[in-house]
Amino acid sequence: MTQLAYCYNADGYYTHTEYCTLDPLESATQGHDVFVLPANACLDAPVIAKGCVARRVNGAWVDVKKHVGEKGFINGVATTIKEYGPLPEGWSATQPQPTPADVQTAKRVEINAGFDAALTASLTMPSVNTPPSTVELTVAIGLFNAEDPTGLVDLCAIHDARRTALLAAVDAATTVAEVQAISVTYAV
Repeated sequence: MTQLAYCYNADGYYTHTEYCTLDPLESATQGHDVFVLPANACLDAPVIAKGCVARRVNGAWVDVKKHVGEKGFINGVATTIKEYGPLPEGWSATQPQPTPADVQTAKRVEINAGFDAALTASLTMPSVNTPPSTVELTVAIGLFNAEDPTGLVDLCAIHDARRTALLAAVDAATTVAEVQAISVTYAV
């Protein structure tokens, strides 16, 4: 005769099944087969519900939800479930929609970065380095000032007027779609 043991890890989660070892001395003494259980094992089999893992708690098997590896969001932050159990509070499988304020902030950052890039490109075209080095930019500003002092002021005014118009459009937008529709372009 053989006897199966149902094993679990230190946290009580079912891991595998193995055969118990027959104890010949105790079997001879008692007159029937006596088996030695492996460590962290029991004789009753777990019944595992779909989507769960079995866990040994106070001498009995309980079902624990198995969401390990699922990707989603907890209060808007991207998360991968790493432990067994119910889904955490604030869990959502879908990414939350950004608010108009969040999208406006991101668009303002894009507009200001575009302004910097347009001004740099206007001063250093054609540039040997992409983006140009600080030295290259400094030399370009110096040369521009030497050749056309009012031209530099005019160039800055042109790009600044475009930035101001783009920022005004962001401020006027009331929906995420309106903000996302604003195309950040500068004449270079």
